[in-house]
Amino acid sequence: MKLTLAFAATAAALATTNHGQSEQVSLVDEYKHNVQTGIETFWDTLPYPATLFSTIEKRITETIRRTTNNAVDLDDSGSGSDSDSDDDDDHHHHPPHRRPPGRGHRHHGDRTKTIYEQIKESKYTTKFAKLVEEHDEIKSLLDDTETNHTIFVPTDRAFDRIPHHPKDPPSKEFILALLKYHALPGLYRVPRILHSDTLPTELSLETLGGHAQRLRVNLGLFFTLRINLYSKVVAGNIEAKNGVLHAVDGILVPPPSQAKLISLLPGSFSTFSLALEKTGLGEELEKEERKSGGTLFAPTNRAFRRLGPAANAFLFSDRGRKYLKALLKYHVVLGETLYSDAFYKGKKGDDETKNGGGTGYWHVDLPSLLDDKAIAVDVKRWKGFVSITLNGFTRVVFKDGLASDGSVQVVDKVLIPPHKHRDGPPAKEEENWENISEEEVVARLQPYVEDKEEKNEEIRDL
Repeated sequence: MKLTLAFAATAAALATTNHGQSEQVSLVDEYKHNVQTGIETFWDTLPYPATLFSTIEKRITETIRRTTNNAVDLDDSGSGSDSDSDDDDDHHHHPPHRRPPGRGHRHHGDRTKTIYEQIKESKYTTKFAKLVEEHDEIKSLLDDTETNHTIFVPTDRAFDRIPHHPKDPPSKEFILALLKYHALPGLYRVPRILHSDTLPTELSLETLGGHAQRLRVNLGLFFTLRINLYSKVVAGNIEAKNGVLHAVDGILVPPPSQAKLISLLPGSFSTFSLALEKTGLGEELEKEERKSGGTLFAPTNRAFRRLGPAANAFLFSDRGRKYLKALLKYHVVLGETLYSDAFYKGKKGDDETKNGGGTGYWHVDLPSLLDDKAIAVDVKRWKGFVSITLNGFTRVVFKDGLASDGSVQVVDKVLIPPHKHRDGPPAKEEENWENISEEEVVARLQPYVEDKEEKNEEIRDL
């Protein structure tokens, strides 16, 4: 019996009794658990080739380098400058009708047929079609003519890149989540898609407050359109009766947690990962029952080096551990997820604010874990260009790192907490917090750790 039918039958038969309600809730909880477990297991075992994360890290590193060296306060989104050397040895695998997707041409399609019918009939998507056939919920979604959808369809070659494990297959719940992550409500055609940095999918997870998980889209050289950094659009704008299709050369897997994402990219975040581990904050965040997302401002290894050897030696010593934890807390926001073109606050249906993208400016103050001290965020958009500035002077050098429990925004300067008794973000004259001494670190952070120490002493006295 299909999973969706099982849910329906359970609800109809058991909704009138307390026992039935408990069983229904248990079934839903099991579904959520299996989905989340499947996502984390994927990223733990990395069934993709070993080059997957080296490819992701290479593109992140190149974007950070280019953004840091660029005097213009704009990053890679939509600018056409994203590093893309097309060295993946897969350009010859494209369907024969491929044209550069960035040109806005429409490829072969049939407006008399639904998305589902075209996927089923294509000789390039037989494996994806088989998965759709096994999940009635997705099949109905892609065959529905009442609403329009956009779908990124992995080619058969995309499946060939993943090793098969017949003895330990993924759960049906995970496969359903995987399929939903390829489908987007509404129409996103090239070139309109190039003016968005993230796109909402049909997949919603409890860890993000029930909001839509998103895809990251960026345009590279030669109009190469990449999804989540590693999957390339090889044929775009394939028209259907109820939407549009884009063929991709990599399967889109829902992202891991923020902490997992950071740990998988040591070339950029090994110092940050060590700090999270040494202070125990990383473990605390992993154990946090995340139900409303969050934003992690992740300093690069270069950001920590900017503090200087004296500050780092102190912060990573036993004496400096409590100061390091206070510093890290100023980089963590819970319950509010910031993207460059969207903002999720609380759970879905509560207080949700979204920016429409395009041209414009918007501002938000995000409360950090450090005594709710706010991080002032300014987002500026001009056509395909985007910049995100924190506290008036710190730039996000790589935006919209996707995580199952929120977003990761990368900074190349460690964020400076404001003075304890001063409202608002740090003053702009404090921007250059580089090569500082141990005394300066203690002077700035001590007010955030001494209260906790005093409370602990009071408890011990009792």
